Amino acid sequence: MTKSKFIMHYLLLNKFSYLLAIVCIFIVNYLQVEIPRYIQLAVDLLNQSTLESKAGLVENVEWVIALSVVMVVVRILSRMYALNPGRITEAALKNDVFHRLNRLPSTFHDKFASGKLISIINNDLNGIRLFYGIGFLQLFNILFALSLTPIWMWKISPELTLYSVIPIAIAAIIFRIGFRKLRALHAERLNRLQDLSEQLMNYLSGIDLIKNQQMGDWVTNEVNKVNRRLYDCTMQIAKIQTIYMPILDYANHFMKVLILGLGGYYLLQAKLTIGEITAFLSYSVLLALPLMHLGRIVTVYQMGMISIDSVQNILNNAVPSTDMLRMDDNEKSALRRSTLLVQNLSYGYPNAKDKQSQMVLKDLSFSIEPGEKVGVLGSIGAGKSTLVNCLNHHLSLDPGQIFWGGKDITQMSRQDWRSYVRTITQDPFLFSATISENVKFGAKRKNQDVDELDVAQVLELSQLQEDVQRFGARDQTLVGEKGIMLSGGQKQRLSIARALLTPSDLIIMDNVLSAVDYETERTILKGVFNRIQEQSLLVVSHRVSALEYMDKILVLEQGEIIARGTHAELLESSSYYRQTWELQQHESEASA
Repeated sequence: MTKSKFIMHYLLLNKFSYLLAIVCIFIVNYLQVEIPRYIQLAVDLLNQSTLESKAGLVENVEWVIALSVVMVVVRILSRMYALNPGRITEAALKNDVFHRLNRLPSTFHDKFASGKLISIINNDLNGIRLFYGIGFLQLFNILFALSLTPIWMWKISPELTLYSVIPIAIAAIIFRIGFRKLRALHAERLNRLQDLSEQLMNYLSGIDLIKNQQMGDWVTNEVNKVNRRLYDCTMQIAKIQTIYMPILDYANHFMKVLILGLGGYYLLQAKLTIGEITAFLSYSVLLALPLMHLGRIVTVYQMGMISIDSVQNILNNAVPSTDMLRMDDNEKSALRRSTLLVQNLSYGYPNAKDKQSQMVLKDLSFSIEPGEKVGVLGSIGAGKSTLVNCLNHHLSLDPGQIFWGGKDITQMSRQDWRSYVRTITQDPFLFSATISENVKFGAKRKNQDVDELDVAQVLELSQLQEDVQRFGARDQTLVGEKGIMLSGGQKQRLSIARALLTPSDLIIMDNVLSAVDYETERTILKGVFNRIQEQSLLVVSHRVSALEYMDKILVLEQGEIIARGTHAELLESSSYYRQTWELQQHESEASA
């Protein structure tokens, strides 16, 4: 979407609000130029003592009061409608941005740091809100003021009107120079603000490491450097605004002096009355006020344009064509409880210099039947994580390698595919909420909230219930940011409980029991087996103890399957598996 289409799209979103606001702004400006006309008539009648002049004076004053009241009411309405479009647009954009971020592939998130994305959502969207709010409608206010006011001024004195325009024209030329300088500075400021947000988020995420390693002074200096660059840019903007922006205010004062001087001269020559000069001064204020606000409008406009560019970096990123496709309910239902078929799966990372020699996975073939429990054993660097990321379609795959119910998963949207498969990682992400809220996150059953009894059951199955009971607030205990209040093993077990609450057709457990002891590991796996008897399970681990009760086990080494079978079969047929088992048995006995 081009910038012009972007602007029009969100303008049309609020077309009725804009229409009403523009009508109100026109009425306000019309009343503003009408009121001085009645003031002029009233002033000219002050020196007259006839009954007719007194009656006319009262009538004109009544008109001034009545029009002023109407103008105030309409102005309030115009401001209400002027602010609403900006807020509506901001809310709509937030929804669109979050929707797009949720659909964009991981390659996008690898390029855009979370700090920059947060800065765009918080700062840039605020700039767009002002642009679509007071920024856009103030343009109409200026347009009406600059078109209506000079007409009434011209009716009083064409000569004085021409003289009055001269300082405004000069000021506008000088103002344009400052406008050009400000645009580049505002863009630079937003970039530096994004850099600062990114850096602060990185440092805050690693605050424990910074404290433990006594890196506080170094981090402070680094933040100060970025903050100093932001400060310098902000000060440059302030200097230009101080020099160039008040020029219109200066022009307004000069225009008033010019009107009083020439007006007095025309008064002596009987070319103008006192009432006409008074009205002309009022018109000069009406002419100058929108121009004096032009500096703010220009700033809002510049920020809006720059913010739109920034937001478009998200919205204009293409979503993979397959992710745009969605299956209907019948097609989804037909694929429930299906077989996962992996056929000659090979994968090498795109940045590898020699793809053939740097292949992480090499011709892997296996299947997982509905309800089947499969284990994958492999040492560090064997390709286990890459296999998991291929299976959940986190990585971009070539077609014809992974099938679900006979359907190629590359022909499915990631959202549809992940409705069948759920991955539990060894380093799970927890939200800064309660234990119960983390377990229930995203879980719904028939459009009803999950029962607390179900939460207790999955906590028991994941061997976390006893730990929870020791907490003062039990399952209402806050886990802290990223689960900082919990141990590594507790976080892993909580993530298992979350997955068990609403199990998918295929659950992948990626080394999620690495932080628990062997006995707890066995107990958890038995509970998982009982809970998901009809669902498929893939357990990836470097510990044999986690796999001995699986229906079949795949032994992975250097990206290849070197052996497969049950635990008993592999103890007989695979030396690598047997040696790993014996070594881990000795370690278990030694630790006991």
